[in-house]
Amino acid sequence: MKTAPRLLHDLGLFDAVFSHVRHLDPAVREGTMFGCPAAFVGSHLAFCVYGSGIGIKLPAEKAERLVERGDAFAFQPYGRSPMREWVEVRITRERVADLAPVLIDAIDYARDNLHHEPARYAPPKDSEGSASGTSRSTSMRAKR
Repeated sequence: MKTAPRLLHDLGLFDAVFSHVRHLDPAVREGTMFGCPAAFVGSHLAFCVYGSGIGIKLPAEKAERLVERGDAFAFQPYGRSPMREWVEVRITRERVADLAPVLIDAIDYARDNLHHEPARYAPPKDSEGSASGTSRSTSMRAKR
């Protein structure tokens, strides 16, 4: 059985891009996503280097505007369908600074999504099922 050749990701490009954003937020960290070097804010992906391009996650409207202006194109990793909130930018390592505003938007978007993440578990119920459980959840919502 033949397998497709493995895609090589430009680690030097990732290093150049990551060096421009690591100081923006202490939560920005390096990692990998599907074998691609990537930057995360908490558990949310902000951008990755896929081959020789940079995949960037943005609000859908911003992503669409970048594509319409010709500054990016739809991100389609591994031949998948275009992803609504993602764009791909091809840029040389020397010009990564030109991309800084878009990278900042990606980090802000990942940070915003981190704060809107649903709870991973159900809050404990009052053992008697009393109204105090209801008022406690209402007051917790009010604090957010």
